[in-house]
Amino acid sequence: MLSDPVKRKNYDTFGDPAGPGVQPGGGGFSFEDFDGTGLPGAFQDLFQGFGNRGPRRRPGPRAGEDTQHTVRIAFRDAFHGTRLTLNLHRSETCPACQGSGDKVGAPVSTCTACGGKGFREQGGGFFRSREECPACGGAGKKAPPCDNCKGQGRTPRNESVTVGIPAGVEDGTRLRVAGKGEAGRRGGGPGDLYLQVQVEPDPRFERRGANLYLDLPISFTESALGARVEVPTPEGHSAIKVPPGTQGGANLRLKGMGMPIPGSAQRGDLFARIRVVTPKIEDERSKELLRELGELNDGSIRENAWR
Repeated sequence: MLSDPVKRKNYDTFGDPAGPGVQPGGGGFSFEDFDGTGLPGAFQDLFQGFGNRGPRRRPGPRAGEDTQHTVRIAFRDAFHGTRLTLNLHRSETCPACQGSGDKVGAPVSTCTACGGKGFREQGGGFFRSREECPACGGAGKKAPPCDNCKGQGRTPRNESVTVGIPAGVEDGTRLRVAGKGEAGRRGGGPGDLYLQVQVEPDPRFERRGANLYLDLPISFTESALGARVEVPTPEGHSAIKVPPGTQGGANLRLKGMGMPIPGSAQRGDLFARIRVVTPKIEDERSKELLRELGELNDGSIRENAWR
């Protein structure tokens, strides 16, 4: 029995009559374990370790950045396909240092930016973190910069590149030209060039994928009796048959007369949307003929319209 009230309270609260101190072999910690960071030593090491990936080594190869270039082509070039010559301002691997950025044969010394640690600390206390030193790439050591590229590992270059645009390419297509982006670093491969293709519209056609649509005006007579009518196509003109009794809004198809399908020998279709043009009658003879025609044919046109 613990007759001392203080010892009894310590026992009930902390499990020990002596109070909250840490006993040998215990798994707890005392306030003496905290330092100026406000964290126990174990937790301090954990949070300070964020961003620290162990021993620093010389960075390995790094691929170059991808670049993007917008090209605008005519509808005709999109139909047939074309080749474009682009004048690019890009970078290439420095021939003097082979992309390392270091002066060849120069001695390596401790990086002055990070003091040889390979990282820089940011923040303080609980929010302290580490980031790789950008000067030495985390190596902690650095050679003098290459005289040719000033430590960049690559040099600017103007280059003419000819690229093929496939037949049937659509507006908004993104084409990849491998290896024509920015140069890599330390032996890394170059990035890629991406072409954003803009296709100028043709006022005659509406494009939906590989299919083309055009409006075809026909006369009242052609609509009633049928006719053969010439329509424009991407390659010139073609004749299309209008069956007798064709109504306005009908779509007549010319199979295989649309746009090429990239990567295929097939083509889309061309659709002619019929638009019947009502004539403006001014002479009496035409009016007389139309009245006679109406008496013969117009009597039943609304017979089933609302059933």
